[in-house]
Amino acid sequence: MREGAGTLLRRVGLSGVLLILLGVTSLFAEFLAPYRYDAVRFDLPYAPAVWPEMGKGGLVVPVLALRDPVRRRYVKSGRTVPLRFFCRGEAYTMWGIIRSSRHLVCARSPGRFYLMGGDLFGRDLFSRLLYGMRFSFLLSLLGVAISFSIGTVVGMVAGYAGGWTDRILMRLSEIVMAVPALYLLMGLRSIVPYGLSSEAITLIITGSLSLIGWASLSRVVRGLVLSLSGRDFILSAVAAGASPARVIFRHLLPNMRYYLLVSVTLSIPAFIVGEAGLSFLGLGLSEPHPSLGNILAESQSLETMNSAPWLLASGGLIVLLVVLFNRLGDLLREVPGEGNGSHR
Repeated sequence: MREGAGTLLRRVGLSGVLLILLGVTSLFAEFLAPYRYDAVRFDLPYAPAVWPEMGKGGLVVPVLALRDPVRRRYVKSGRTVPLRFFCRGEAYTMWGIIRSSRHLVCARSPGRFYLMGGDLFGRDLFSRLLYGMRFSFLLSLLGVAISFSIGTVVGMVAGYAGGWTDRILMRLSEIVMAVPALYLLMGLRSIVPYGLSSEAITLIITGSLSLIGWASLSRVVRGLVLSLSGRDFILSAVAAGASPARVIFRHLLPNMRYYLLVSVTLSIPAFIVGEAGLSFLGLGLSEPHPSLGNILAESQSLETMNSAPWLLASGGLIVLLVVLFNRLGDLLREVPGEGNGSHR
């Protein structure tokens, strides 16, 4: 058992560490981001990256000046502001409200510390990516938890009960699987009124994604239950008078835990892409709240991509998260000696 755990840690090392690092970074977005996600600078639309430079008193941030408003070309004005650490930053939001918050680094106006550049409203892209990544992590984990809970319960009940219960539940899952996922999500979102809070929209997106994610898992779990039901340890438990609940939770579920762990890891990317797709189409989280999808939606036109190609970093982050989770799932699936033996 110890050897298997050590093998598991060695195999998932790089992918797991990167995902943990990204998750922890997004969890502390308020502190690590130089600005709030809604801190605007209308005088700096699509501003390029502005990095600190070494000045007389330490690190300073150059102040940009808009040279060509049409092509959005910027030059350094010659002024600088000091880069400050562990400071309280103040910035205007899109609604004209001054908000203050503590940050790891910040630069006072008229300077602006852009690690990756800004968007149309002068909001820091790096800060919005951190907030958007946290939204994607939390939504995907919550959605997977709901979807897998439903799929596991339905599959185990159908496989163990059999008969009409099995037929009804499996026909229901087939109906859900037969409906195109994108159209189902768009239909569910269209019946929800606009103007809701970001928390309500998050719950709606999570519920919509969970409604279409449980069906395929339930059929696989049903097949696993059917294959395990003929094993000696299951027949011995039934012969000893064990209740169906004890057989399911004491014998069947522990022997499927490894498969379920791998499936959870491989299903998280689907939730990330699904949320990003809805937000890209304008059906997900609404402005000014950031998500990876609505940040990517800002770079749809060729003019925007020419003026601010850094906005495509959101798409690159989506690809990175999907690849890391898929790689982690593949590595978990390749670990030998786990989940193959019978439970005692």
